[in-house]
Amino acid sequence: MKTIQGESFEVRLDEDSSTIFFKGALRLSGTDEYLSILNLLKGTLANPQPMILLDVTELDFLNSSGITMFSRFVIEVRDRSQINLQFRASEKIPWHARSLKNLQKLMPALHITMS
Repeated sequence: MKTIQGESFEVRLDEDSSTIFFKGALRLSGTDEYLSILNLLKGTLANPQPMILLDVTELDFLNSSGITMFSRFVIEVRDRSQINLQFRASEKIPWHARSLKNLQKLMPALHITMS
């Protein structure tokens, strides 16, 4: 289990299931501050599982730099047809439906589960 923690967030990778859990509020300033998280995401592509799941059900806030980070990862994955990328999100958190649907424009095969 790899973990990146900050003052208001936690990102945890379960390598066995290729699931990345996001929790809290990601308010890092600029794409450079998101590089460690992006590199954690890209690390799942080294020996990819058939499915990579990004669980954001407990991610209450994500700023525009964080959306950019997710966009960069989605673009990286979309050309790898053997990988099924999925997001698990919450209907209770307003930014989830709005922002994650925009990621589907980058990768139409992206699957989003709202609970």
